[in-house]
Amino acid sequence: MTDSAKDPQNPVGATDPTKQIEDVLKDLNTGTNLPDNASLKDQAPPTMDEQIKKTAVPKPDLSNLPKGFGSEPPTPQAKKVQKRQQKKQKEAEKTGKFEVDLDNYLKFVDLVTSEESKNYDKLIERYEDLKTAGCNIARLDTAASGLVAESGEFMEIVKKMKFQGKPYNEENKEHLMIELGDVLWYAANACMALGVRMEEVIIRNTVKLAARYPGEEFSVEKSENRADGDL
Repeated sequence: MTDSAKDPQNPVGATDPTKQIEDVLKDLNTGTNLPDNASLKDQAPPTMDEQIKKTAVPKPDLSNLPKGFGSEPPTPQAKKVQKRQQKKQKEAEKTGKFEVDLDNYLKFVDLVTSEESKNYDKLIERYEDLKTAGCNIARLDTAASGLVAESGEFMEIVKKMKFQGKPYNEENKEHLMIELGDVLWYAANACMALGVRMEEVIIRNTVKLAARYPGEEFSVEKSENRADGDL
């Protein structure tokens, strides 16, 4: 390929982030370690900042919202809901007390709930669609559910230490390690469901944070004001 035919977004000498990650993983597989003095900045591809800036943030998908509750013109049903709420708002302004019609709220919740979330047959159909697409939904669902549950158990111990006088002692440290082990077990399942190695997840996370904090130091400003595409 001639220079003129090369991708202008990847100039000569630029490092391909994907290739770099593959190279690092290859080193890990062959037992070669990164240099002891290798910094996070050394591991980040020099073009990462530019690539992050060029990555567009996907717009939220509002296609599943019931008609009349999104950006479309309101339907008669939505107009009725809006009218009732406006009436209640006026009554609240007079009395100083706002009351919610729980029955109507439950109806609204049902309207904006997907069929897969409330219909078993639709859920099974969705599972089949995901399976056809190559998703190991059984293992992925196990991992997602377990990560949330076990992280909650880990947090429960820390919460009691902070607010309820639970002592920070060897027994409770052991309990925290046990719960952390459960979190890692489910994280391993998530990696298997996605078909990736845990090392790759760690390297990708390192590259991402090295690009976010190029000075290798946490910054509130950079944490709160991230570049487009920085997840």
